[in-house]
Amino acid sequence: MGLFGPNIDRLLNQKKFAELVKCLDNRRAQVRYGAFVALAGAGIADDSVTARLREMTSDPDPWVKTIATLHFTDRGDRSISSNIRELMSEGSRNARIALLRTIAGRGPDDDETVMEIIMDGLADRNDMVRRTAITAAGAARNRRLVPYVAELLHEKQHQTRIHAARALYDIGGEESIDHLIGLLADRHPEVTAAARSILEAVDSGRTRMALHDARFMQMLAGMNGTEPQRRAAAIRIGNDAARECLPLLHRACRDKYKGVRIEALKSIALFRDPSSADCTAKLLEDRFFDVRIEAVRALGQIVSEKSTKALETALNDRNARVRAEAETAVRRMKSAL
Repeated sequence: MGLFGPNIDRLLNQKKFAELVKCLDNRRAQVRYGAFVALAGAGIADDSVTARLREMTSDPDPWVKTIATLHFTDRGDRSISSNIRELMSEGSRNARIALLRTIAGRGPDDDETVMEIIMDGLADRNDMVRRTAITAAGAARNRRLVPYVAELLHEKQHQTRIHAARALYDIGGEESIDHLIGLLADRHPEVTAAARSILEAVDSGRTRMALHDARFMQMLAGMNGTEPQRRAAAIRIGNDAARECLPLLHRACRDKYKGVRIEALKSIALFRDPSSADCTAKLLEDRFFDVRIEAVRALGQIVSEKSTKALETALNDRNARVRAEAETAVRRMKSAL
């Protein structure tokens, strides 16, 4: 670089920081990039230098702007929220991955923008971006992320499901345990083995029951069986009032056969447990109207604001019978709240 412009390495070695700061104004993006990296890595405790580096988050060159954004993201600087959002929405795959890795390196986090970025990453179309977002979610350990990570327990790639399970363990909480117990009914042996191993590391009555209780194991065997066996298991869980098996019903709500989904919803309605609201609400988007009807009926039995909000969306369903059920359920719900 010295042949065509400032020698960044020489200036850094000689600790000529003022000269490096001047290089941030160089017309060549490569020089500005090199100067930024040198100054950022030098750890200079000077507010004026920090302010000048922060200005580079508005550099016209995307290469420079990205490295500056990543640097201040790593430092937890909340003044660059718009940059972070822009990088996630418009950046390349590698830029999105770099951002998520930077966020993961920050550890536990409750920053609103960071939560949005992780959620976007979890829904990204690129597999590597999604997996990096899972890692970031586990590192953030924020329970708001549990439903979004849990969605990836249904990913086609079984390694992604395992990765999501480990992130849920890192996040912790009863909702995470619910999803991990349900994962015991996964169709892939590596996934169920991973779920069992993770649950063994959680010291709680619920996990011990899921791993050792005879009735639960019997219901789980049914949920791991053929379509008729899964349907029968869903019915039996409701008939036997086996509340400890609710996580299996939640998992069954994503079964490929609508008959299993319908019976799972019927049993969920019997328990009236608020923890079932999310998985039930998702079935308001099912392509079969009879599944959507059962979802409405189940939500009508779960008295909560979340259920009411979900039911209000069903008032606009394309099927008249679903809309009628939703109207009845909403009236009943509002009178109960």
